[in-house]
Formats: sequence, C-alpha cells, structure tokens
Amino acid sequence: MSKSLSLTRRQALISAAAGTTLLAMPSILRAADKTVKVGALVPETGDLSLWGLPAKNGAEIWANRLNKAGGLTVKGEKYSVEVVSFDGAYIAEKTLQGARAFVDQDVKFTMVIGGDDWSALQDFSNRNKMLTSTLYVSDLNAGAKYLIAPVEIHPFYFGLGVQYLRTTEPAAKTVALCAQDDVTGRSSLAAWRAGFDAHDFQIVADQYFDNSTTDFAPVVSAMLSAKPDVACIDTTYPSVALLLVEQLFTQGFKGKILHAGFELLPDMVARTSKEFMEGSIAFFPRFDDPSIAKTASGFDDPAGFYQDFIKAYPKEWNNTSWEFPAALQVWKQGVEGAGSFDADEVLASMKANPPQHIFGKARWWGKELFGADSALVGNWPVVAVKDGKVNIVDVGDQVAWYDAHKDVFLKRWREEQLMPDQKR
Repeated sequence: MSKSLSLTRRQALISAAAGTTLLAMPSILRAADKTVKVGALVPETGDLSLWGLPAKNGAEIWANRLNKAGGLTVKGEKYSVEVVSFDGAYIAEKTLQGARAFVDQDVKFTMVIGGDDWSALQDFSNRNKMLTSTLYVSDLNAGAKYLIAPVEIHPFYFGLGVQYLRTTEPAAKTVALCAQDDVTGRSSLAAWRAGFDAHDFQIVADQYFDNSTTDFAPVVSAMLSAKPDVACIDTTYPSVALLLVEQLFTQGFKGKILHAGFELLPDMVARTSKEFMEGSIAFFPRFDDPSIAKTASGFDDPAGFYQDFIKAYPKEWNNTSWEFPAALQVWKQGVEGAGSFDADEVLASMKANPPQHIFGKARWWGKELFGADSALVGNWPVVAVKDGKVNIVDVGDQVAWYDAHKDVFLKRWREEQLMPDQKR
C-alpha cells in the first residue's frame, strides 16, 4: 500500500482547502419494529476518506428518508433500514475484518468503493454469499458471484464527454493526457484514448506519473510542450486533480480541461478563476441542478435528498454522496421484487427484471469485457462548468456509444491488458 501513503501526503496539502466538517448524524427514525442492516465498508480515515465518508453519510441520509416514508416492504411486512459502517481504510486486512463484522451482524447488502478493497473480499464474499456493490466496474469478473456494479461503470462514460466536446469545440484538434500509474489510471486512460480516437482528436502527449508524485509542474510542462487544444487529467484522485489544474493555470493553458469528476471544483475555482474553469467537462451532476429530477429519474426526490445531505453535512457533498444511495435504491427494488433478503433470491430477481438505474431504464451488461453481465447500465450525464458550477449539458447511452466505437475501444482496452483473457 505504498501508493496510499503517498496519497495521504497530498491530501494533507489540500486539507485546509477542502474544509471537510463532520457533524453528528440525525437519529434513525424507525419505520417498523423489524430492521434490516446494510453496510458501508469504506475508508473513513486516511487515503480515500474523501470518497468513503460522503458515501457512508449519503447511505445514512437515504435510509433516514426511506424510514420516514414507511420503510422497506417485504412480503407485506415493513422493515426499517439501518446503515452500519466499518473503516476499512483501503487496507486489505482491515477491509476483510470489516466484512467478517458485517456477516456477524447479519448485514444483507454491502457497499464498497472498489478496487483494492474488493480484491481482499472476493473469496470471502463467495463463501458467505455477501451481496456487494462496487463503484469500480473493473472489479467484476466471472468468479465474483455476489458482486454487482449497479450505479457507475467508470470509465465507460468518457466517450460521451469526448463526443460532446467534438460538437461544442469543432476547432479543437489535439489533446494531452496524464494519469497516475495504477489500475484506475490505466483503465481510465484507455477509455479516454478510445474516445479521442473515435472523435478525431490527435493525442499529442500521453504520460503516466508515479503515485508518489507531489510536484506536478514537470508533468504539466510535458503536457503543454506539445501545445494541446485540450488537457485531459483522467480520473486523477481529487487532491491530485486540484494540483494539476493549478499547474495548468500557472503555466498558461488556455483550452478545455477534462476530468472524471472535479470533486474539488470550488477549490479549483479559488486557486484559478471561474473564467479559467469555464467549459471544463466532467460526468457527475449537482443534485441542485435545475434538470436533476428529469435526469436522475430513477432516484427518489434527488433535490430533497441533496437538501437533507447538506443540512447534515454542510461541506461534505461530493460525487460518492449519491452513489451509495443509488446502489441502495437498486437493492431495494431487488428485495421488494424477490420478497426476500436472501442474496441468491435478490440477485435472481434483479437479473430477471433489471431495476431502474439512477439515470433511467437499464440493462445488465459487461460479459464481453469482464466475464459477467453484472453491471447495470443506463444513460449517464455529461456536465460542463459554467460560472463556477457544473451543469448537466447532455445525457447519453453508454452502451450505444460503446457499440458504435467498439473496435477502437477494444484496441485501447487490450493495449492496457484489461481484457478477461489478459488478467492474471
């Protein structure tokens, strides 16, 4: 976990800017005498707590709202939902310890960020029938019997963003890319490259940097030496993306910036300017966006959920805040459809009748790329920065884009040895 230690140092650099504040959770309101437990097995401290804590807190807000509305109905009986959590710290041994604790507590559905923490869990999950959701679609494989990706299939929506960029910036011809050298960075860059290939951009700079990097001036200098029209900073971790954006500003870049999420956008604006960030493209909408209710049609009252979240956690909202709740909403549909909390029965129900995805109608997908149709795939939004905030500017069908550009995608995917037959 040496890369995790380096990330901690970077996060320390921006901790003051991020300004996260923990507040006490409101008490859980009981909808019924019976209770079912779901679990957030996330990093609550250290390296990736910037994703883990908002995810856990979002799940608790979702459960409170459900319980206030009457709870979960299974075979005519009402259940309140209780969220339990365990700080896995993105360390394999602690994550496995958390999974054991969840089994002891009879947790019926577990949510993880994914990546390194799932790699520690797969065998345990199979043995204990631990139904689990991940935000990393690359965790899926034929041997993961109880793992689903019910919300996000990162990085498959990147092509939609490049497609949008092509329509809005027809004069842009060249792009420079960079990413951290790990599984997240490599799978992400493969998807970005496929998008740029598909929409006639020339890649003029393309580099990985080591996870221990703290000085990003040389990385950005190398990107800008190729004089790109567009700078793509991949799915770099939030603190890293902030430092890269700051360097692009300092070194005089004038074009559009692409990133998966812009989690620290307010800090980016503060360190650069609204004008500098204007038109930058990402993929995670605000839940106070005027069109969020129409776009997130599979999520109950997204604007009301957002207001409840920021009331409880005023400065903690980010992209994972709604992803665990969206996963819970899919699980809820599966449980109510199955009339059971049993993992096999819930899975069978969900596979037979694909639940509503947060962004609308969906289907199970992924066997060609992951060996299992365990990703629930629907539409996904593209957002662009306007006046310091992201706004929904487009919504596209991820699988339709993939089908239209499958050859270039598979070429780029295979270059990074990400196909099932290439994995060790």
